[in-house]
Amino acid sequence: MTQFWIAALALGLVAVAIVLVPVLRAWAKHEADRSSAALGVGIVIALAIPVVSMMLYARWTTWDWSTGGSSMAASPDAVHEMDQAIAALEQRLAGRPEDVESWMLLGRSYMSMRRFGDAAQAFRRAYALDSTSVQVLADFGEALALSDPEGLQGEAGAIFERLLAMSPSHPKGLWYGGLNAYENANWALADQRLSLLLTMNPPETLIPLIEERVEAARAHTAGGPTAAPETPAVAQATVAAEPAPAATEVAPASGSGISLEISLDPALAARVPGPTPMFIIARNAAGGPPLAVIRANSDELPMSVKLTDANAMMEGVTITDQAELELIARVSLSGSPAERPGDLFGAVNYARGNSGPTRIRIDRIAE
Repeated sequence: MTQFWIAALALGLVAVAIVLVPVLRAWAKHEADRSSAALGVGIVIALAIPVVSMMLYARWTTWDWSTGGSSMAASPDAVHEMDQAIAALEQRLAGRPEDVESWMLLGRSYMSMRRFGDAAQAFRRAYALDSTSVQVLADFGEALALSDPEGLQGEAGAIFERLLAMSPSHPKGLWYGGLNAYENANWALADQRLSLLLTMNPPETLIPLIEERVEAARAHTAGGPTAAPETPAVAQATVAAEPAPAATEVAPASGSGISLEISLDPALAARVPGPTPMFIIARNAAGGPPLAVIRANSDELPMSVKLTDANAMMEGVTITDQAELELIARVSLSGSPAERPGDLFGAVNYARGNSGPTRIRIDRIAE
Protein backbone atom coordinates (compact mmCIF):
# COMPACT_ATOMS: atom_id res chain seq x y z
CA MET A 1 0.00 0.00 0.00
CA THR A 2 2.93 2.36 0.71
CA GLN A 3 4.22 1.83 -2.83
CA PHE A 4 0.79 2.77 -4.16
CA TRP A 5 0.82 6.09 -2.32
CA ILE A 6 4.36 6.86 -3.47
CA ALA A 7 3.34 6.21 -7.07
CA ALA A 8 0.15 8.25 -6.63
CA LEU A 9 2.13 11.17 -5.17
CA ALA A 10 4.60 11.05 -8.05
CA LEU A 11 1.81 11.09 -10.62
CA GLY A 12 0.13 13.96 -8.76
CA LEU A 13 3.33 16.02 -8.88
CA VAL A 14 3.67 15.32 -12.60
CA ALA A 15 0.09 16.53 -13.15
CA VAL A 16 0.79 19.68 -11.11
CA ALA A 17 3.91 20.36 -13.17
CA ILE A 18 2.07 19.90 -16.46
CA VAL A 19 -0.42 22.60 -15.48
CA LEU A 20 1.78 24.94 -13.43
CA VAL A 21 4.95 25.18 -15.56
CA PRO A 22 3.20 26.68 -18.65
CA VAL A 23 1.34 29.12 -16.38
CA LEU A 24 4.58 30.33 -14.80
CA ARG A 25 6.30 30.64 -18.19
CA ALA A 26 3.45 32.67 -19.63
CA TRP A 27 3.35 34.90 -16.55
CA ALA A 28 7.12 35.51 -16.77
CA LYS A 29 7.02 36.45 -20.47
CA HIS A 30 4.33 39.10 -20.14
CA GLU A 31 6.12 41.48 -17.81
CA ALA A 32 4.01 44.45 -18.81
CA ASP A 33 0.72 42.69 -18.46
CA ARG A 34 1.23 40.42 -15.53
CA SER A 35 -1.86 39.43 -13.57
CA SER A 36 -1.37 38.18 -10.07
CA ALA A 37 -4.96 37.00 -10.06
CA ALA A 38 -4.40 34.86 -13.17
CA LEU A 39 -1.25 33.39 -11.63
CA GLY A 40 -3.12 32.65 -8.43
CA VAL A 41 -5.91 30.90 -10.30
CA GLY A 42 -3.37 28.80 -12.19
CA ILE A 43 -1.61 27.77 -8.99
CA VAL A 44 -4.91 26.92 -7.27
CA ILE A 45 -6.02 24.78 -10.23
CA ALA A 46 -2.68 22.98 -10.37
CA LEU A 47 -2.66 22.22 -6.66
CA ALA A 48 -6.31 21.17 -6.74
CA ILE A 49 -5.61 18.36 -9.19
CA PRO A 50 -4.09 15.89 -6.66
CA VAL A 51 -6.57 16.90 -3.96
CA VAL A 52 -9.59 16.34 -6.20
CA SER A 53 -8.08 13.10 -7.49
CA MET A 54 -7.72 11.74 -3.96
CA MET A 55 -11.29 12.76 -3.13
CA LEU A 56 -12.63 11.01 -6.23
CA TYR A 57 -10.53 7.94 -5.47
CA ALA A 58 -11.83 7.81 -1.91
CA ARG A 59 -15.39 8.13 -3.25
CA TRP A 60 -15.22 5.38 -5.87
CA THR A 61 -12.48 3.01 -4.74
CA THR A 62 -13.32 -0.64 -3.96
CA TRP A 63 -10.48 -0.89 -1.47
CA ASP A 64 -11.55 -1.91 2.01
CA TRP A 65 -9.61 0.40 4.33
CA SER A 66 -10.70 -1.44 7.45
CA THR A 67 -9.18 -4.75 6.37
CA GLY A 68 -6.48 -3.65 3.99
CA GLY A 69 -8.01 -5.47 1.04
CA SER A 70 -10.46 -5.10 -1.76
CA SER A 71 -14.05 -5.18 -0.62
CA MET A 72 -15.34 -5.95 -4.06
CA ALA A 73 -15.39 -9.67 -3.42
CA ALA A 74 -17.56 -9.19 -0.38
CA SER A 75 -19.85 -6.50 -1.75
CA PRO A 76 -23.49 -7.40 -2.40
CA ASP A 77 -23.18 -6.22 -6.01
CA ALA A 78 -20.20 -8.47 -6.63
CA VAL A 79 -21.96 -11.46 -5.08
CA HIS A 80 -25.05 -10.73 -7.18
CA GLU A 81 -22.94 -10.54 -10.33
CA MET A 82 -21.26 -13.84 -9.46
CA ASP A 83 -24.66 -15.45 -8.91
CA GLN A 84 -25.81 -14.17 -12.28
CA ALA A 85 -22.67 -15.49 -13.99
CA ILE A 86 -23.15 -18.90 -12.39
CA ALA A 87 -26.82 -18.95 -13.41
CA ALA A 88 -25.86 -18.13 -17.00
CA LEU A 89 -23.23 -20.87 -16.97
CA GLU A 90 -25.72 -23.37 -15.56
CA GLN A 91 -28.20 -22.43 -18.29
CA ARG A 92 -25.55 -22.89 -20.94
CA LEU A 93 -24.63 -26.31 -19.58
CA ALA A 94 -28.28 -27.35 -19.66
CA GLY A 95 -28.06 -27.11 -23.44
CA ARG A 96 -24.45 -28.32 -23.75
CA PRO A 97 -23.90 -30.89 -21.01
CA GLU A 98 -20.90 -32.38 -22.82
CA ASP A 99 -18.78 -29.22 -22.40
CA VAL A 100 -15.99 -30.27 -20.00
CA GLU A 101 -14.42 -26.82 -19.77
CA SER A 102 -17.71 -25.24 -18.77
CA TRP A 103 -18.22 -27.82 -16.02
CA MET A 104 -14.70 -27.06 -14.79
CA LEU A 105 -15.40 -23.33 -14.85
CA LEU A 106 -18.64 -23.86 -12.95
CA GLY A 107 -16.86 -25.98 -10.36
CA ARG A 108 -14.17 -23.36 -9.83
CA SER A 109 -16.82 -20.65 -9.52
CA TYR A 110 -18.51 -22.68 -6.79
CA MET A 111 -15.14 -23.21 -5.08
CA SER A 112 -14.50 -19.47 -5.04
CA MET A 113 -17.83 -19.04 -3.25
CA ARG A 114 -17.02 -21.91 -0.87
CA ARG A 115 -19.94 -23.97 -2.15
CA PHE A 116 -17.82 -27.10 -1.98
CA GLY A 117 -20.66 -29.58 -2.34
CA ASP A 118 -21.92 -27.92 -5.53
CA ALA A 119 -18.34 -27.72 -6.79
CA ALA A 120 -17.87 -31.44 -6.25
CA GLN A 121 -21.00 -32.16 -8.29
CA ALA A 122 -19.81 -29.93 -11.14
CA PHE A 123 -16.37 -31.53 -11.17
CA ARG A 124 -18.01 -34.96 -11.07
CA ARG A 125 -19.76 -34.14 -14.34
CA ALA A 126 -16.43 -33.08 -15.82
CA TYR A 127 -14.84 -36.27 -14.52
CA ALA A 128 -17.57 -38.37 -16.15
CA LEU A 129 -16.71 -36.74 -19.48
CA ASP A 130 -12.92 -36.85 -19.08
CA SER A 131 -11.56 -39.18 -16.42
CA THR A 132 -7.98 -39.03 -17.76
CA SER A 133 -7.31 -35.32 -17.19
CA VAL A 134 -5.03 -34.72 -14.22
CA GLN A 135 -6.52 -31.26 -13.75
CA VAL A 136 -10.03 -32.67 -13.58
CA LEU A 137 -8.87 -35.28 -11.07
CA ALA A 138 -7.06 -32.68 -8.94
CA ASP A 139 -9.99 -30.26 -8.76
CA PHE A 140 -12.55 -33.04 -8.28
CA GLY A 141 -10.53 -34.62 -5.49
CA GLU A 142 -10.07 -31.31 -3.67
CA ALA A 143 -13.77 -30.45 -3.84
CA LEU A 144 -14.64 -33.91 -2.54
CA ALA A 145 -12.14 -33.61 0.30
CA LEU A 146 -13.70 -30.31 1.37
CA SER A 147 -17.31 -31.44 1.08
CA ASP A 148 -17.35 -35.11 2.08
CA PRO A 149 -17.61 -35.67 5.85
CA GLU A 150 -15.15 -38.54 5.44
CA GLY A 151 -12.56 -36.20 3.94
CA LEU A 152 -9.61 -38.05 2.43
CA GLN A 153 -10.81 -41.29 3.97
CA GLY A 154 -13.67 -41.32 1.47
CA GLU A 155 -13.81 -41.06 -2.31
CA ALA A 156 -11.38 -38.13 -2.37
CA GLY A 157 -8.50 -40.33 -1.20
CA ALA A 158 -9.04 -42.77 -4.07
CA ILE A 159 -9.18 -39.89 -6.56
CA PHE A 160 -5.81 -38.55 -5.40
CA GLU A 161 -4.26 -42.01 -5.52
CA ARG A 162 -5.35 -42.28 -9.13
CA LEU A 163 -4.03 -38.79 -9.84
CA LEU A 164 -0.60 -39.69 -8.44
CA ALA A 165 -0.55 -42.91 -10.44
CA MET A 166 -0.98 -40.80 -13.58
CA SER A 167 1.20 -37.86 -12.51
CA PRO A 168 3.54 -38.80 -9.60
CA SER A 169 4.84 -35.25 -9.15
CA HIS A 170 1.57 -33.32 -9.30
CA PRO A 171 1.80 -30.75 -6.45
CA LYS A 172 -1.84 -30.93 -5.39
CA GLY A 173 -1.72 -34.71 -5.61
CA LEU A 174 1.43 -34.83 -3.45
CA TRP A 175 -0.16 -32.56 -0.83
CA TYR A 176 -3.43 -34.41 -0.45
CA GLY A 177 -1.87 -37.79 -1.17
CA GLY A 178 0.73 -37.12 1.52
CA LEU A 179 -1.97 -36.20 4.03
CA ASN A 180 -3.90 -39.32 3.07
CA ALA A 181 -0.85 -41.50 3.65
CA TYR A 182 -0.20 -39.74 6.96
CA GLU A 183 -3.76 -40.29 8.15
CA ASN A 184 -3.52 -43.97 7.28
CA ALA A 185 -0.23 -44.30 9.20
CA ASN A 186 1.72 -45.05 6.00
CA TRP A 187 4.65 -43.06 7.33
CA ALA A 188 7.21 -43.92 4.65
CA LEU A 189 4.83 -42.96 1.84
CA ALA A 190 3.81 -39.75 3.62
CA ASP A 191 7.49 -38.85 4.04
CA GLN A 192 8.22 -39.60 0.39
CA ARG A 193 5.35 -37.53 -1.00
CA LEU A 194 5.64 -34.53 1.30
CA SER A 195 9.43 -34.41 1.02
CA LEU A 196 9.09 -34.29 -2.76
CA LEU A 197 6.53 -31.51 -2.41
CA LEU A 198 9.03 -29.48 -0.37
CA THR A 199 11.40 -29.46 -3.35
CA MET A 200 8.74 -27.91 -5.60
CA ASN A 201 8.65 -24.43 -4.05
CA PRO A 202 5.27 -24.68 -2.27
CA PRO A 203 3.66 -21.52 -0.80
CA GLU A 204 5.66 -20.18 2.15
CA THR A 205 2.67 -20.45 4.49
CA LEU A 206 2.42 -24.17 3.68
CA ILE A 207 6.08 -25.05 4.25
CA PRO A 208 5.98 -25.26 8.08
CA LEU A 209 2.97 -27.57 7.93
CA ILE A 210 4.65 -29.85 5.36
CA GLU A 211 7.86 -29.93 7.38
CA GLU A 212 5.88 -30.84 10.50
CA ARG A 213 4.28 -33.82 8.75
CA VAL A 214 7.61 -34.98 7.37
CA GLU A 215 9.26 -34.75 10.78
CA ALA A 216 6.39 -36.58 12.46
CA ALA A 217 6.33 -39.30 9.78
CA ARG A 218 10.07 -39.87 10.18
CA ALA A 219 9.69 -40.01 13.95
CA HIS A 220 7.03 -42.69 13.57
CA THR A 221 9.19 -44.62 11.11
CA ALA A 222 12.12 -44.50 13.53
CA GLY A 223 9.92 -45.56 16.44
CA GLY A 224 10.00 -42.10 18.01
CA PRO A 225 7.22 -40.13 19.73
CA THR A 226 3.77 -40.58 18.31
CA ALA A 227 2.68 -37.00 18.79
CA ALA A 228 3.37 -34.57 15.98
CA PRO A 229 5.90 -31.82 16.79
CA GLU A 230 4.58 -28.37 17.49
CA THR A 231 5.01 -25.67 14.88
CA PRO A 232 3.57 -22.19 14.36
CA ALA A 233 -0.02 -22.06 13.15
CA VAL A 234 -0.50 -21.96 9.41
CA ALA A 235 -3.39 -19.78 8.36
CA GLN A 236 -3.68 -20.42 4.60
CA ALA A 237 -3.05 -24.15 4.26
CA THR A 238 -5.78 -26.02 2.41
CA VAL A 239 -6.35 -29.15 4.46
CA ALA A 240 -8.90 -31.75 3.48
CA ALA A 241 -8.79 -34.45 6.12
CA GLU A 242 -8.02 -34.09 9.80
CA PRO A 243 -4.19 -34.13 9.74
CA ALA A 244 -2.02 -33.35 12.73
CA PRO A 245 -2.65 -29.63 13.05
CA ALA A 246 -0.04 -26.97 13.53
CA ALA A 247 0.32 -25.87 17.11
CA THR A 248 -1.00 -22.50 18.11
CA GLU A 249 -0.26 -20.43 21.16
CA VAL A 250 -3.11 -20.76 23.62
CA ALA A 251 -4.02 -17.12 24.09
CA PRO A 252 -6.40 -15.32 26.42
CA ALA A 253 -9.87 -14.68 25.09
CA SER A 254 -9.63 -11.16 23.71
CA GLY A 255 -10.28 -9.49 20.38
CA SER A 256 -12.16 -10.94 17.44
CA GLY A 257 -12.85 -14.65 17.46
CA ILE A 258 -14.64 -17.32 19.44
CA SER A 259 -13.85 -17.39 23.16
CA LEU A 260 -13.73 -20.90 24.58
CA GLU A 261 -13.56 -22.18 28.12
CA ILE A 262 -12.57 -25.85 28.18
CA SER A 263 -12.64 -28.16 31.18
CA LEU A 264 -12.24 -31.87 31.88
CA ASP A 265 -14.85 -33.86 33.78
CA PRO A 266 -13.15 -34.91 37.05
CA ALA A 267 -14.61 -38.39 36.58
CA LEU A 268 -12.38 -38.83 33.50
CA ALA A 269 -9.21 -37.28 34.93
CA ALA A 270 -7.81 -40.69 35.96
CA ARG A 271 -7.89 -41.79 32.31
CA VAL A 272 -5.30 -39.16 31.33
CA PRO A 273 -1.85 -40.67 32.06
CA GLY A 274 -0.04 -37.33 32.09
CA PRO A 275 0.51 -34.44 29.67
CA THR A 276 -1.35 -35.63 26.59
CA PRO A 277 -1.88 -33.95 23.19
CA MET A 278 -5.19 -32.15 22.94
CA PHE A 279 -6.88 -30.80 19.81
CA ILE A 280 -9.49 -28.05 19.69
CA ILE A 281 -11.33 -28.32 16.39
CA ALA A 282 -13.93 -26.22 14.57
CA ARG A 283 -15.85 -27.75 11.69
CA ASN A 284 -18.98 -26.98 9.74
CA ALA A 285 -22.10 -27.95 11.67
CA ALA A 286 -23.15 -30.13 8.72
CA GLY A 287 -19.89 -32.11 8.88
CA GLY A 288 -16.78 -32.16 6.74
CA PRO A 289 -13.10 -31.55 7.38
CA PRO A 290 -11.78 -29.26 10.13
CA LEU A 291 -11.96 -25.55 9.37
CA ALA A 292 -9.61 -24.60 12.20
CA VAL A 293 -7.48 -26.41 14.75
CA ILE A 294 -5.54 -25.47 17.86
CA ARG A 295 -3.10 -27.94 19.44
CA ALA A 296 -2.68 -27.86 23.21
CA ASN A 297 -1.89 -30.21 26.11
CA SER A 298 -4.17 -31.78 28.68
CA ASP A 299 -2.10 -30.43 31.57
CA GLU A 300 -3.29 -26.93 30.60
CA LEU A 301 -6.87 -27.81 31.53
CA PRO A 302 -8.99 -26.00 32.49
CA MET A 303 -8.12 -23.37 29.92
CA SER A 304 -9.45 -20.29 28.18
CA VAL A 305 -8.54 -20.01 24.51
CA LYS A 306 -9.48 -17.85 21.55
CA LEU A 307 -10.27 -19.50 18.22
CA THR A 308 -9.63 -16.95 15.45
CA ASP A 309 -9.22 -16.77 11.70
CA ALA A 310 -5.48 -17.21 12.24
CA ASN A 311 -6.22 -20.83 13.18
CA ALA A 312 -8.03 -21.54 9.89
CA MET A 313 -6.71 -24.59 8.06
CA MET A 314 -8.23 -24.01 4.63
CA GLU A 315 -7.38 -21.33 2.13
CA GLY A 316 -10.07 -18.70 1.79
CA VAL A 317 -12.10 -19.99 4.73
CA THR A 318 -12.45 -17.94 7.88
CA ILE A 319 -13.97 -18.81 11.24
CA THR A 320 -15.62 -15.53 12.19
CA ASP A 321 -17.95 -15.50 9.17
CA GLN A 322 -19.36 -19.00 9.74
CA ALA A 323 -23.03 -18.97 10.75
CA GLU A 324 -22.81 -22.27 12.66
CA LEU A 325 -19.96 -24.44 13.81
CA GLU A 326 -19.39 -27.63 15.74
CA LEU A 327 -16.65 -27.09 18.30
CA ILE A 328 -14.79 -30.11 19.65
CA ALA A 329 -12.12 -30.47 22.32
CA ARG A 330 -10.40 -33.87 22.22
CA VAL A 331 -7.75 -35.33 24.51
CA SER A 332 -5.99 -37.74 22.16
CA LEU A 333 -4.56 -40.71 24.08
CA SER A 334 -3.09 -42.03 20.82
CA GLY A 335 -1.45 -38.70 19.96
CA SER A 336 -3.35 -38.61 16.66
CA PRO A 337 -5.66 -35.70 15.76
CA ALA A 338 -8.10 -38.19 14.24
CA GLU A 339 -10.51 -39.66 16.76
CA ARG A 340 -9.51 -43.08 18.13
CA PRO A 341 -11.39 -45.36 20.55
CA GLY A 342 -10.67 -44.32 24.12
CA ASP A 343 -10.07 -40.64 23.34
CA LEU A 344 -11.80 -38.17 25.63
CA PHE A 345 -13.83 -35.41 24.05
CA GLY A 346 -16.56 -32.83 24.39
CA ALA A 347 -18.52 -31.05 21.68
CA VAL A 348 -20.93 -28.13 21.43
CA ASN A 349 -22.76 -26.32 18.65
CA TYR A 350 -21.92 -22.65 18.14
CA ALA A 351 -24.00 -19.99 16.37
CA ARG A 352 -22.49 -16.70 15.24
CA GLY A 353 -23.49 -13.87 17.53
CA ASN A 354 -23.39 -15.87 20.73
CA SER A 355 -22.38 -13.59 23.58
CA GLY A 356 -19.89 -14.59 26.21
CA PRO A 357 -17.50 -17.54 26.13
CA THR A 358 -18.54 -20.92 24.77
CA ARG A 359 -17.98 -23.69 27.30
CA ILE A 360 -16.84 -27.15 26.28
CA ARG A 361 -16.75 -29.89 28.92
CA ILE A 362 -14.73 -32.97 28.00
CA ASP A 363 -17.04 -35.61 29.41
CA ARG A 364 -17.31 -38.37 26.78
CA ILE A 365 -15.23 -41.34 25.69
CA ALA A 366 -14.86 -42.15 22.00
CA GLU A 367 -15.94 -45.69 21.08
